[in-house]
Amino acid sequence: MKHTTFVTSALLRVCMQGLVITGLIIISVPTNAATGNDHGYFWQNYVSSGSSNISFPGAGTYPGNFAVSYSNVGDVVAGKGWNPGSSTRTIGYNIGALSGSYNFVGVYGWTTNPLIEYYVCELGSITWSATNVGSVTSDGHTYGLWKHQQVNQPSIIGTATFWQYMSQWGGSGTASNHSITIANHMNAWRSKMGSLGSNNLQIFAIEAYGNKSGYINATVW
Repeated sequence: MKHTTFVTSALLRVCMQGLVITGLIIISVPTNAATGNDHGYFWQNYVSSGSSNISFPGAGTYPGNFAVSYSNVGDVVAGKGWNPGSSTRTIGYNIGALSGSYNFVGVYGWTTNPLIEYYVCELGSITWSATNVGSVTSDGHTYGLWKHQQVNQPSIIGTATFWQYMSQWGGSGTASNHSITIANHMNAWRSKMGSLGSNNLQIFAIEAYGNKSGYINATVW
């Protein structure tokens, strides 16, 4: 679905939630999306309409490898990472191939208590209706910092009002290694926007919406 308010389409993938209990950790996952684990990584493949397929062609050699092929999607959000995520992880990635149309490639995640949805945009744009609150320099790039409140919108805990925190760069490329020092972004968000809670879903993902078709092969670590 095309966004009518900021990242509304991204939120559709978490309209219905389930709980996975692992030891003493309760992890929320979207039950309207295909999710699982591969070579020690959590993965998600959500598609609202059209078709999307996620596979792991190089994971035997590079455990964080994934490929997503999608066609005429209303909205697709697919990728690989961790659940729960971490506030101190340095996320490495390499986009080996990227073709067709897309809206966002980067880190996508949630925290709870408080409930926050966050984005670190490496390619594309995520600042449709948000307010700029400054910038942060990290890993050799300057990211704009953006904030937006969603009111009574779907989330990983059901319909809720919550803030979205975003770091926008968008200048990455393919076939080279990059790093995202997630603590730099989270510290900037806390300073400029407000508190963050306990880590939930944290993946390196592609999002495309509005009847787009395309392909990505990427590796995260």
